[in-house]
Amino acid sequence: MAAGAMAVSMFPDISQEVSLSLKIYTTAAYKLWPDEYKNIIDTMPTDLLLEKVMNYEGPGAGTLKGEGLKSSQERIYEGNIESFSQKTYSLELPVTLEQRWYAYKNAGFMQQLGTYLSRSMKILDEYDSANVINNGFSATAAAGYDGKAYFAADHTWRSDSSLYDNLLNPVDMGRDPLETGIQRFAYQTMEFGIPMAARPEKINISWENLFTLPELLKSIRDPESANNTHNALKDQGLSTNLNHYLTDTDGYVIDSERKTRRMYRKQKTKFDSYFDQPTMNLVERAHNAHAVGFVFQAASMGSQGG
Repeated sequence: MAAGAMAVSMFPDISQEVSLSLKIYTTAAYKLWPDEYKNIIDTMPTDLLLEKVMNYEGPGAGTLKGEGLKSSQERIYEGNIESFSQKTYSLELPVTLEQRWYAYKNAGFMQQLGTYLSRSMKILDEYDSANVINNGFSATAAAGYDGKAYFAADHTWRSDSSLYDNLLNPVDMGRDPLETGIQRFAYQTMEFGIPMAARPEKINISWENLFTLPELLKSIRDPESANNTHNALKDQGLSTNLNHYLTDTDGYVIDSERKTRRMYRKQKTKFDSYFDQPTMNLVERAHNAHAVGFVFQAASMGSQGG
């Protein structure tokens, strides 16, 4: 090297290596962290800042047409409209200059940083989805079109102002409460008293009913007595779903084949990074944007437990 020449590094800025390592750990952590929210909510993409969901309501049974007379005419009603407000989440984790110098070779540090960045986005999906149920018994926390909570005894159909009920009694899970909930689906009605004809498919629980529910559903004989009565609950073919983010740990929700909770995706979780020149920090960033809510509440039944 000529005298007085400036020494130029042959190696690129280590921030590139740091960012690459973090992306490897972040991606791995994001895949390994289990998704529970997909079992309690339907997800779909959206391009809107505010998603509006409208249910349409129609007439009851057709009327008898007399010979030579005109047919009766009925209209289709615009049902109740639910609105979902989009929320955008963002988190930045700076890797300081000192960490880039001294800690980036530490696999434990890099793994922790990647795990925390992934986890911070994962739990947004989980908590927001579970909160549809967590807040579902309080109109103050989350009211629907009719000013009622997700689960309420006096919901209304817009077309004929008739009432329907999707709130189960606040009692501990047992054979009788489950039978009542299943029977409620059998006689649940839509507008104009039309039978909804929904069949329960899944029971969502928290940890307190982790052993109670399988015993109720899978026992060959009556699980609550010593007699030989056949356990009819076993014949219903209900699936079970344990969710760790439900705050009412002895509550439970019975869902039918018609889904009532939705998540609209504006932006799936995305990771990127940028170099902050004033601080010399390498900033790893995550974004997430979605909206959650409920529709057609008649197709789900909820109890707060005992």
